[in-house]
Amino acid sequence: MSHHKRSRIGKLPRWQKIATHLIFAVCAFSGTLFFLKHEWHFNLLGQEAHSFLVTHGVSAAFVLLAFGAVLPGHIRAAWNAKRNRVSGLVMILVMSTLMLSGLLLYYGDEELRDGVLWTHWVIGFSAFAIFLIHLVAGKTGSPKITQS
Repeated sequence: MSHHKRSRIGKLPRWQKIATHLIFAVCAFSGTLFFLKHEWHFNLLGQEAHSFLVTHGVSAAFVLLAFGAVLPGHIRAAWNAKRNRVSGLVMILVMSTLMLSGLLLYYGDEELRDGVLWTHWVIGFSAFAIFLIHLVAGKTGSPKITQS
């Protein structure tokens, strides 16, 4: 085994990491802009709230693809190695809640809308911190392994 070629368990390829982080950022940023425009009526970039909502919805579809893409490799490898399980499970719970609440906002019963909307916003804003915790925990908690 070569000691000069090392990687962390479950580490995403560079292109996938960049693409995943970028699309998550677009989704989070557009959701935040929608919230600020819709709830606080901030004049943001001269755009209407609907423009931010469309960007958020389209980017959310790509987030679903990215999330699905990390399931078989990144999540499975880290789970099998018993690494970063708590923050990983929290990330899965957060992502699942955001997916479900997003679908309910679009397709759900109007009577539940306000509760679902607040749930989506609170979980969505907490996702920033949870993602950073998961990222830091992964960098500090995963041992280096040697590959041949």
